[in-house]
Amino acid sequence: MRLRKYLNLSDLSLAAAAVVGSYVLANVYIIKRTLPANTCPVQSYDKWLYLAIALAIVSFLTDMFDKRSRV
Repeated sequence: MRLRKYLNLSDLSLAAAAVVGSYVLANVYIIKRTLPANTCPVQSYDKWLYLAIALAIVSFLTDMFDKRSRV
């Protein structure tokens, strides 16, 4: 049961990181097309980017912990 819990946490956090990262990428791309040259729209999405990175790190760490407990 404990092994399955970490596997679900790893999978869910990876999926959430992919969804948040895709959302930010799509929004930045759409906004960047409408902005004038030499502007940076990423500054308004930095918290979302940090969230996606944190979720990916959580996924990586829980996956490593899960593999360590199987051995």
